[in-house]
Amino acid sequence: MTLKKLSIALLVAVLGLTTGACSKEAATETAAMNDTAVHTAEVSAAGKDELFAKGEAVFLANCAACHQPTGKGLPGAFPPLAGSDFLKGDRKAVMAVALFGLTGPLTVNGVEYNGVMPSMGHLPDEDLAAALSYIFGAWGNDGSAVSVAEVSALRVELGQTDRAAGERHLGATEGEMKYQGAPSAISGADTRQIMSAEGPVLSEAEFATATKLYFQRCAGCHGVLRKGATGKPLTPDITSAKGTDYLKALITYGSPAGMPNWGTSGDLTPEQIDIMARFLQQEPPAPPEWGMPEMQASWKLVVAPKDRPTAPQHKRNIENFFAVTLRDAGKMALIDGDTKE
Repeated sequence: MTLKKLSIALLVAVLGLTTGACSKEAATETAAMNDTAVHTAEVSAAGKDELFAKGEAVFLANCAACHQPTGKGLPGAFPPLAGSDFLKGDRKAVMAVALFGLTGPLTVNGVEYNGVMPSMGHLPDEDLAAALSYIFGAWGNDGSAVSVAEVSALRVELGQTDRAAGERHLGATEGEMKYQGAPSAISGADTRQIMSAEGPVLSEAEFATATKLYFQRCAGCHGVLRKGATGKPLTPDITSAKGTDYLKALITYGSPAGMPNWGTSGDLTPEQIDIMARFLQQEPPAPPEWGMPEMQASWKLVVAPKDRPTAPQHKRNIENFFAVTLRDAGKMALIDGDTKE
């Protein structure tokens, strides 16, 4: 082999070794990049799943009663979110509805609705972002996720930086908003204080103030033990999940369902409302015992059984009587269904 041919052969061998090494290094680098991309995608998917799960939980707790867990709403009453053309419109407008609520006519998928959507502005930005992300992506909707930064920025832009501010419920009449709950016949001073370590802290003076206010303003609708009557239950398992800010907003502005606006009406001060919001997350005070001995001691016999008439003493239709019980006052009224007397 000549010197020229030997040089060419050596050059080819060296180039081959170099090319092979480069190819191996490139393959290794590509594999590493692929692994990183897969890991990033997995982390992103996990984060999205976590956000979706949280959003679903927030939705079920705050929105599903009207819009239904399926997102299909209630025909003629509450618009659907599943396949909603409203969600495909102005993204900011949708987020603003969540923050401020909505009242008046709204057309969704060609159907007109006319109701009241309450403000969800009392919720933390993290919860709102999660719920909106869920709504935009659930039930076949193809919207993108909403970030906490988006919600925070829109809050500032629209001037709602105080989550407890809520809104006045324009769908309710002034009569509903000014409705005053009947006081309970039981005095708050007669109850026994129960302070739970799990609820927000109240001083003894604050607890006494809240107890007095509750029996004066709230017990008539929500019951002595807060288990609900004409009003909804306010037991700690419910109120603690709502939180202090939500309760302050509800007490201040009321609700279209008939809850008075104790704050904007001037009946309660902001300090009293703050105390009440914390009080409602504590166990209710125990009412005084009222057993058979107490009943017998207070019993007043007006007409003895032997002296009672055996025939009707009136010409009313006793088949059309009905009774109204004033549970907290311990009284009852009989009403003539024919004459309404």
